Amino acid sequence: MSEAILVLDMTRDSVAPEARAVEKRIALLPRTKEFLAWGRKTGRPVVFVCSARRRTDKWFLKHWELANEIWQPGQEPIAELYDRDKDTVVHKRRYSGFFDSDLDLTLRELGVESLLLLGWSTSLAVATTAIDGWQLGYPNTVVTDLTVAHAWGGHTVDETQKWSLEFIAAMAKSRLATTEELMK
Repeated sequence: MSEAILVLDMTRDSVAPEARAVEKRIALLPRTKEFLAWGRKTGRPVVFVCSARRRTDKWFLKHWELANEIWQPGQEPIAELYDRDKDTVVHKRRYSGFFDSDLDLTLRELGVESLLLLGWSTSLAVATTAIDGWQLGYPNTVVTDLTVAHAWGGHTVDETQKWSLEFIAAMAKSRLATTEELMK
C-alpha cells in the first residue's frame, strides 16, 4: 500500500514570531526534518498542504488574521523541511486539505492509498483533513509528536491537543502514533 506524508500548514508564516504556539512549533522542526527524511528514504511521497489566503476572503478574515497569503513568501513551506525537487505542494483555502483543493487528485495521481498526517493545528487542519481523508477512503495515521494544537475556549494548548487527538481517533478512525513508533 502506498502511503504519503501530508505536512499541514508548516509554512514560513506559521513560525513567524507573531504566530500562535510558535515556540512549540519551532521545537518540532528538527524531529520533523528527520521524519521527512525517513519518509523520503522509504519511498513515501511528501505533500505540503499549505493555506493560501486571499485578501478578498471576507469569511476567513472575519475570524482570523491574514497569514499565508497566496503567492507570498510566507505561504511557502518551511525551507529546512521542504525538498523542492522531490516534494509536492497543494494550496488550500480552508482548514481541511481536501476541501476545494486538488489534494485528492494529487494523491490519486501519486498512487497513494493511506496517509500520515502532521503539522498544525491539530484541532483544525489535522482534524478536518483526517476526517475528510477517511470519508474519501484514505486510512490515516496522525503523527502525534509532530502536531500542535491552539488553545481554545479556556483550554490550554496541551488540553486542546489531548481532546483533539481523541476526537480524530474517534471520528476519522485514525491511528495515533509517534515518530519513534513509525520509524522502527
